Amino acid sequence: MMLRVISALGLASVMTLAPLLASAQVNPPPGGQRQRMQMEQRLQQGFQRSIQNQLGWDQARMEGLRGIMRSFQEERSALNRAQASVRYRLRDPALQDLTDQEAAEILQEMLEVQQQELELYRREQQELLTIMSAPELVRFYRLRDNLGQRLQQLRQGRGTGGGRGGGVGLASRPGVGRAGNRILR
Repeated sequence: MMLRVISALGLASVMTLAPLLASAQVNPPPGGQRQRMQMEQRLQQGFQRSIQNQLGWDQARMEGLRGIMRSFQEERSALNRAQASVRYRLRDPALQDLTDQEAAEILQEMLEVQQQELELYRREQQELLTIMSAPELVRFYRLRDNLGQRLQQLRQGRGTGGGRGGGVGLASRPGVGRAGNRILR
């Protein structure tokens, strides 16, 4: 009888504490989240100042740039979700037991996402070339790539220090992918 009571208490405590411990490991404290968001906002403001300084742009040209970036925002967000879905599926341990048909479907999905990304990049570049020269666009992409790397480092908890993460994957082209999705609102 006593053993049952102790077992029940032990089970109840595990069931009560397990979700709390899991959420403590997964969810950052609200203050940390807020601090990270403030740091991202400062980085984005610095990015905009860099564009103005390095490209010599006035406020009117910056507004034109923001307008173009906003026009692609919804599509970029949808593309980012599709890329995240593909990455999630590639991490699934069940991939070892795929049939040929299932594998072919995943490969087709990867190809479609990459084609959508390239098309978005192509259209965005054409639109940006209406307000800036080709050399300005190259400098803009360099600045945006640097910001994207800094944001990624910040999100991974590595601060804003130097170092380049040369990852290759679905979002490796300049100006496309996760880093570009919230830049220049």
